Amino acid sequence: MLPILLHMHQPDYRDPVTGDPVLPWVRKHALRGYRDVPWILKKTGARATVNLVPSLLDQLDHYAAGGSDPLLRLLESPLASLTRGDALLLADQALLGSARRFDWFPAFAESRLRPAAALSPAELLDRVVWGELSWFGFSALQDYPLLAELRRRQRGFSQRDLDAVVAIERDILKHLRDLYRDLPEVSCSPYFHPILPLLVDNAHAQRCNPGVPDPGFRFPDDAVVQLRDGRSRVEDWCGQPVRGLWPSEGSVSPEVARIVRDLGFSWMASDEEVLRRSTAAPEPGAPGDFEGMRLVFRDHGLSDRVGFAYQDIDGTRAARDLLGAVGARLAHRPYAGAVLLALDGENPWEHYPDAGEGFLTALFESGRTHTVQDFVDRVPARPLEALHTGSWINANFQIWIGHAEDRLAWELLTEARRSWERAGRPPAARRHLFAAEGSDWFWWYGDEFSTPVAHVFDGLFRAHLAAAYRQMGLAPDPRLKAPIKRSSDDGEHVVVRTLGTGEGWLAWQGIVPMPVRGGAMARVGGPARLWVGLRTETELVVRASDSKGWKVEVDEMTASFADGVAVVTLAPAWSALTLTLCAPDGALVASWTLLRR
Repeated sequence: MLPILLHMHQPDYRDPVTGDPVLPWVRKHALRGYRDVPWILKKTGARATVNLVPSLLDQLDHYAAGGSDPLLRLLESPLASLTRGDALLLADQALLGSARRFDWFPAFAESRLRPAAALSPAELLDRVVWGELSWFGFSALQDYPLLAELRRRQRGFSQRDLDAVVAIERDILKHLRDLYRDLPEVSCSPYFHPILPLLVDNAHAQRCNPGVPDPGFRFPDDAVVQLRDGRSRVEDWCGQPVRGLWPSEGSVSPEVARIVRDLGFSWMASDEEVLRRSTAAPEPGAPGDFEGMRLVFRDHGLSDRVGFAYQDIDGTRAARDLLGAVGARLAHRPYAGAVLLALDGENPWEHYPDAGEGFLTALFESGRTHTVQDFVDRVPARPLEALHTGSWINANFQIWIGHAEDRLAWELLTEARRSWERAGRPPAARRHLFAAEGSDWFWWYGDEFSTPVAHVFDGLFRAHLAAAYRQMGLAPDPRLKAPIKRSSDDGEHVVVRTLGTGEGWLAWQGIVPMPVRGGAMARVGGPARLWVGLRTETELVVRASDSKGWKVEVDEMTASFADGVAVVTLAPAWSALTLTLCAPDGALVASWTLLRR
């Protein structure tokens, strides 16, 4: 038996104040994986489980109701009417995503080697259209013939073509929910994708990460609410009962298993590495029965093979290889049972040359796939006397609590959560607190992973906590103004007297460029880079675009930007100083040490 679970998840990109997503990835994946997977399941009649994160559904509903995001608003304006900066932003954003997309448009691949500022208006329009067109998956190409026609044309697009592509995006977003009705099985994750064992008690991380300090968060009731509300949200959205659970990142513990059991879930899934640490005689081919809770454990190697390896070979051949490997696994097990695959339901197909069409079609047309509930119903469970505390990644929680940045975030969350208790639990603050409990913020803290938008995740986390305090009628914790994430771009910079005078902009040759990545609050806009130099021995000049309302601080001196330039007067004999960039709301975004040569 081959049960398959495809997990649909993106971080909650919504700004706590405006409610708009600040990054476009939910919208982008809706054009591909979020549509292709239910579409191909219905086309082939195959059985598989689709797991949904409730906060993802909130974002999809935002778009379905006509909501937007900063980049979509630009796309829905004539390109010629945009400021030069906004048009270049769209051209740069078009390049983000898997490099596989460039394979479909040779001219797109050539264009990415050129800076957006060097493109002609026609070339810039082509790049923006390519950026949108290359995100559509195979189901959209079949259901919207214009997309296939534009792909065949390759280049020379018009504003009318871009408008048509964006209109198709809107139509897909409006009707996406319909594809999730009457699927073979839908399961859920907790509402905002938290690491459940860490909500129950941070100290439980010490079971799998010995010696990790305890930041002090322990609110098991939050785990209950995230599960209960999450299941209700998914059932309402899909119109069918939810019986199973993929706990965020496959994270389990004995306490979580008991909570899930008491809430009436039929099954909960994790990883075989957790199983191996739970018993001396692991049997992943059968469900494990831990105190009345059925647990199933994914095949780590084969799941990762689908997620990361098969993208480089022919889809039909890949499906055949997978089915052969499953057969070999079952043949060599004393208790055959099943081989469970559980993996991301959207991210892998971004890297398949045909968006996964060949592989998924061959796999689902094989007639050999099942839902997880099929597995639990048909294969007798075996007793599981103990359950390891851990996740699918190294069977521990290192990523979410192992680094000092993680633990500082937990400390800030703990204090906000305690403040909520003291304030009498005002309902308006709850959503922000529970959103801050999500795993995605902690994923990007520490040094395990990197992303150019780590500052956005950091900013969103802190903005949720600040919003929670405001809803409690309290002043936000002042520590929330400073970034948690330390940027590799921050550090020491030597400045020299290189600035000249002249008309308009100063002569900026030879000055110090400093990328801003240290924790900007979650907004599109604001400076992406500072240019810093000395005009005289005691006059520091800072240049930045998109800086209206922003300020810089040097020690105790503050200067506002005027026409993109801020000037700070320094002490005559200075040798080193700290330069800090401040957002309009006072948030400290990034800081650098400047040394005098």
